[in-house]
Amino acid sequence: MHHIHPPTTRSSTRRRPPATRLVAALVAALSALALPVLAPTPAAAIDGGYLVTTNEFAYVAEIRNTAAGGLCTGSLIHPSWVLTAVHCSVPTSVGDMTVRVGNIHSGNGGQLRRITRILRHPDYTGGHNDVALLELATPITNITPVRLADPAYAYLWDGYQGGPFTQYDQGIATGWGRDVNGQLATQLKYVGVFITPSKLDNLGIKRIMVDRGPCPGDSGGPLLVTVNSTLVQAGVFKGGVCGGESSYSEIGAGTNRTWLNSQLTAVPYTPFGLADWDRDGHQDLIARHTPSGDLWLYPGESRRGYSYATPTRIGIGYNGYSFFGSADWDRDGHQDLIARHDATGDLWLHPGESRRGGSYATPVRIGNGYQGFTAFGATDWDRDGHQDLVARNDTTGDLWLYPGESRRGYSAATPVRIGNGWNSYTSFDLADWDRDGHQDILARDNDSGHVYIYPGESRRGYSSAARVLMRSGYRGYTPFGVGDWDRDGHQDLITRKDATGDLYLHPGESRRDYSYASLVLIGNGW
Repeated sequence: MHHIHPPTTRSSTRRRPPATRLVAALVAALSALALPVLAPTPAAAIDGGYLVTTNEFAYVAEIRNTAAGGLCTGSLIHPSWVLTAVHCSVPTSVGDMTVRVGNIHSGNGGQLRRITRILRHPDYTGGHNDVALLELATPITNITPVRLADPAYAYLWDGYQGGPFTQYDQGIATGWGRDVNGQLATQLKYVGVFITPSKLDNLGIKRIMVDRGPCPGDSGGPLLVTVNSTLVQAGVFKGGVCGGESSYSEIGAGTNRTWLNSQLTAVPYTPFGLADWDRDGHQDLIARHTPSGDLWLYPGESRRGYSYATPTRIGIGYNGYSFFGSADWDRDGHQDLIARHDATGDLWLHPGESRRGGSYATPVRIGNGYQGFTAFGATDWDRDGHQDLVARNDTTGDLWLYPGESRRGYSAATPVRIGNGWNSYTSFDLADWDRDGHQDILARDNDSGHVYIYPGESRRGYSSAARVLMRSGYRGYTPFGVGDWDRDGHQDLITRKDATGDLYLHPGESRRDYSYASLVLIGNGW
């Protein structure tokens, strides 16, 4: 646990060419398939494979079931979504699953995320339509997702190449699985494969066939082909014989692709806080426009409905950051932003100046070592007059309080564990929801979709107060924050319905009980 202190920083009858010759042959024959520039070192991994030594496959995900010890592979196809196989996504709780993206060594490096939701193909049965989506607790930053192949290029994976070097198409298999001797991989592998003619399963669903490569643990991993010099994903590994003929679920065309696209609704904004940023007495929304990385202020007008105030850009270059909290951290009367620089794990204070525009105050580093943590929010948790941070260790599921000291710099206060078993929860924010003078946690149980109040007791330690069900039916919603949005004296919850992009106000009533308040639409296109 880091303290807040200054940092120091089947085989074909045709003879298969070796992988290095295969690469050259593919480039010369097709001028379409260019394997990544990797140092091809023989690997005891994917059968006949090679170790990945660069970030060319940064989007390949290492998926772990921390309760059962299971291992699978997946692919980042959206900053918040990893694609894998259904048979890789059957944990007792979503909190038992982790995803690591951007690493080349098993269990180390890259960006670690917990799962908040699993979407399994509704027509999955007996291994058919074996595709699933894992929603990440927070978006992956600084890694470009792999693009799904387009149906117009289905000839690249139908198994009939007809070229001068081989009768088959070629692709790349990659994954974190075991080798033919059953040994776990310690480093990501890739291998060139021949894509043989497709086969239909007993339900008439097309399977992409490859001659060899994937092994146990590679399940859910991508089959890649090259379109216009770019690797794109055509399939998801479903099963086969380690080192022999194997099959992939087709996602570059067909019904699996249609289903995936129906689930990946464009949500261009990432929440970055709810606070009276401009100090005009109204709560405001701050959000990152993810395509550009710009940070925008959406001024509120303290009413239950749309705000007509003009949004204002207040920052640029925020795509490499994860939001950790908004509060008057340095107690100078202005609301500030706290964000993690994901590439380094450093925590930065971005001081506000209480105006509708960018701040000219210099950002200050206030912590380090925050990789593998998920923010729960910033508030004066222990009621000592200083704003504090609450964050979850994604490896252990423990919840930690990082006491603040109201200054622009590192805090010397010792972190305190205030909870455990939080990996299956998503924080909706920290606020005095029941108006008893203590800050509370609003969090969704990702297995049930219920939102609970976890009452605080204003102390540095565990709270003995029992949780209370506040509302059901919050699967598929992203929290944007808690604040007195309509200025009626009660804390309110703002969430986005991800399927539509609509923004809703859930009016609070300042009590520990189930809320029957009607949701109010306050925005769209989010």
